[in-house]
Amino acid sequence: MAIIPTKQERYSYLDYKDWPTDNHWELIEGVPFAMVPAPSTEHQLISGNLFFTIKGHLKSSKKDCIVFYSPYNVLLPEEGESEENCSTVVQPDLLVVCDRTKIKEKYCVGAPDWIIEISSPSSPSMDYVKKLHLYEKHGVREYWIINPQKKHIMIFRLKENGEYDVPEIYIESGVVKVSIFEGFEIKTEDVFV
Repeated sequence: MAIIPTKQERYSYLDYKDWPTDNHWELIEGVPFAMVPAPSTEHQLISGNLFFTIKGHLKSSKKDCIVFYSPYNVLLPEEGESEENCSTVVQPDLLVVCDRTKIKEKYCVGAPDWIIEISSPSSPSMDYVKKLHLYEKHGVREYWIINPQKKHIMIFRLKENGEYDVPEIYIESGVVKVSIFEGFEIKTEDVFV
């Protein structure tokens, strides 16, 4: 991910919303990052598989939650930041929001309940380090990092103390229990192409 040339040190959502739409951007603690222009076919297939699996579960179980897919902005304001002055705007590959008051016309404000990032060779430090700490700090209850190359899913679950537990790793032939929804399991073979 490349940082765009900058004349100022920090940006906010007010700046971000006026940037060109021919590129996808994320803004993390005021620093802009250009996202990969077009994800791989495998990335898209994994994202689609998960989206329809999650959407099907939410519909059949009558959960009052919504699943979104990228590009969809998530504003993660620091204490005291307004929406316009928010210095962190991310576009996770998939996210589930169960508190509908967080959903606005064009974005979500506050931590989703579940975020899924599909890692690409160009983004491992972003997904495994920067976003891991960011999502933990803002209280994302469940965070999945999917590695298509290694065919594994790394899952971080928020403990009561507000920190992520030791990650669970699922390989290509396992069954993942989604902790935020009782009785919801996803077979890893249904995730990977």
